[in-house]
Amino acid sequence: MHRQTHLQLVSDFFMRFVNSDIEGLLALLDDQVVWKMMGQQGGLPVSGEMDKAGITELMQSVRAQVAGRLNMTPTAWTIAGGRVAVEVESSAKLKNGRDYNNLYHYLFTISDGKIDAIKEYGDTDQVRRVFLD
Repeated sequence: MHRQTHLQLVSDFFMRFVNSDIEGLLALLDDQVVWKMMGQQGGLPVSGEMDKAGITELMQSVRAQVAGRLNMTPTAWTIAGGRVAVEVESSAKLKNGRDYNNLYHYLFTISDGKIDAIKEYGDTDQVRRVFLD
């Protein structure tokens, strides 16, 4: 039973993220959530840890820079207990004219029906080149 519930929760997370539904996404998260984007801090402001305020800023930044929608397509799932691992491919056209395409691996932990931790692994150099340079 938890497997399907956890799959739905993480699916809802991505749906709300791509639709820039900040309030809806925040409702899926534990108040003490930590979203950790892997990568060295060196000049890439999205690397490191974010709380709910940081997640809100991230979503606002993405919404401000993407022309249309940032597509996030899950391609593979592994669900065990309160852990959901998912491979994701993203694509978007940015307002600066660049195309964004990245591959990710996310690890979500879920407790009491809420996401309480997110670890994101992706190509941080791709983020820098497309969004920041």
